[in-house]
Amino acid sequence: MTITIIGIGLIGGSLAITLKENGFARRIIGVDASRDNLDKAVRRRLIDEDMGLEEGVAAADVIVLATPADAMLELLPRILGQVNGKQTVIDVGSTKERLLEAVQRHPNRGRYVATHPMAGTEHSGPEAAIPNLFDQKCTVLVDVDDSDPDAVKLVSGSTALSRCA
Repeated sequence: MTITIIGIGLIGGSLAITLKENGFARRIIGVDASRDNLDKAVRRRLIDEDMGLEEGVAAADVIVLATPADAMLELLPRILGQVNGKQTVIDVGSTKERLLEAVQRHPNRGRYVATHPMAGTEHSGPEAAIPNLFDQKCTVLVDVDDSDPDAVKLVSGSTALSRCA
């Protein structure tokens, strides 16, 4: 499975490590506004390669949005506008109300599964990414009735993407 992670910081980078280690991801593509973050992520082998947003979305089976919440408000509708009926989009942000409102009537809303992992540290950036950040942690799935059943099943079936759902 190819996974594109948009935002290669603590959460996105740690998720990349876990998805590779548990075999869920065959290939990890990184997308980030910071060239420095991408270079660090490649050097640390958090990602296999970096791409621009459009090509990273097009190449992925699963797209993980791991940016700050304000950036998610702009990016999520844009990403949903690019996905097909087989791709799944998740976010790993902590706030949901404004994000869910922003895509409530989007024609591809069903391809989106809102998640909130209960994990983190006080550090940030790709150098803060650590293995096992999500071990013994829960992830809440939000408004799953608005998501397509196959997308929810994919996210629920991955121990790296969803725990205690």
